[in-house]
Amino acid sequence: MKKTQILVLGALTLISIAAKAQDINLDEPQKDSITLMREQIEGNSSSIKGLQKLKVSGYIQTEMEVGQQNAELKTGANSGKYSQAIDGDHTNFLRYGIRRGRIKFQYTQGIANGVFELDINEGGIKPKNAYLQVTDPYVEMFSLKAGLFDVCFGDEVAYSSSALESPERSLVIQKLFPDEKDLGGVLTIAAQKNTTFDGLKLDLGLVSGSTISKDDDGRLNFVSHLKYDKAFSTMSYGLGASFYSGSTNNSDTMLYTVKDGAWVSQKTQANQTNKRQYFGLDGQFSFETAMGMTSLRAEYISGQQPSVAGDLKSPVGNTYTDKFNYKRKFQGGYLYFIQDIYHTPLTFVLKYSWLDNNTELKGDQITNKADLALSTIGVGCYWRINSALRLTAFYDINTNEKTAAIAKYSRDVLDNVFTLRLQYKF
Repeated sequence: MKKTQILVLGALTLISIAAKAQDINLDEPQKDSITLMREQIEGNSSSIKGLQKLKVSGYIQTEMEVGQQNAELKTGANSGKYSQAIDGDHTNFLRYGIRRGRIKFQYTQGIANGVFELDINEGGIKPKNAYLQVTDPYVEMFSLKAGLFDVCFGDEVAYSSSALESPERSLVIQKLFPDEKDLGGVLTIAAQKNTTFDGLKLDLGLVSGSTISKDDDGRLNFVSHLKYDKAFSTMSYGLGASFYSGSTNNSDTMLYTVKDGAWVSQKTQANQTNKRQYFGLDGQFSFETAMGMTSLRAEYISGQQPSVAGDLKSPVGNTYTDKFNYKRKFQGGYLYFIQDIYHTPLTFVLKYSWLDNNTELKGDQITNKADLALSTIGVGCYWRINSALRLTAFYDINTNEKTAAIAKYSRDVLDNVFTLRLQYKF
């Protein structure tokens, strides 16, 4: 037992004995002080063990962002320039705020584990996790999770935002899994430790498909991730494959598809569902050298997405009022290079991510900005000030595909972003 726990038990015991001394009934047989102390220690120890089942953790990310005039920022009012009536026409604009303010409660007893997590910032309070997980008590190969949780697709979706080396997830992840969460259930099958297949894990899930919003149609989407991880003393690696299959409702009576390099329309029934399907591959490799830990992470995703006219983004709520009537084939991915800097608390990060919103249209064939291919080169460094505090400086160079059919996008628009973030984790 830790010294602090012994001190707490001792103090509680003395207080309890003093309180009981005031209520002594002289007609009853009196217990000696050793017996009283033993009973109090046993009672207090039981209370402390109960509290140990509850874990509270979280993190706060406060940040400043500076964006070029067409940038889309994650904090503050995202309206581009300053008010021209007051400040004139500025090339860059600045926003600051709380990017994420998470608090997580986890209670574990026996085979059951309950998690409840909130995101709190100046915009309000939003649930991020609320699920129950049950693990089989015998070989611990099977576990079942039900509620609101990370979608089991690929690597970056479920990668904690507090551990992420860049300020945000990649372009393709932000579009396909905008909240990273969904409502449903997941069965996890993990190989037993110290066996031939140790490190192999399969997630099989059925989810609503509308992120943290209420389900409105009863149709469930299937999602799966097969992963193999292996770790050695100075090296580790992981390989994974993912599959997502579901549908999205189209409230309109028109459906648009690409044919011969142009959008064409056809009549359809209102509230017809269209296929939503993704395939993904992911890999991670880390090794230690005299310079420190070097890590490489990559992921590739392709598929087809029923979407609204102006955005590839997946639905985040009721689809019976939105027109998801544009069928787009897409591909995207990312590559990280992460290098600890020799004997310092600094880590260098280089990241490349891309998203081709519509692989069937190229260049001047594009008449809708939602079909443009986008890419980002991110360069940054973070400083591990101590075990709880981290400071990150990161610059994203954003590039868009060019088309003469849209005047604004006949050239690369000015939308680069600099982020300075201070994170406290507890």
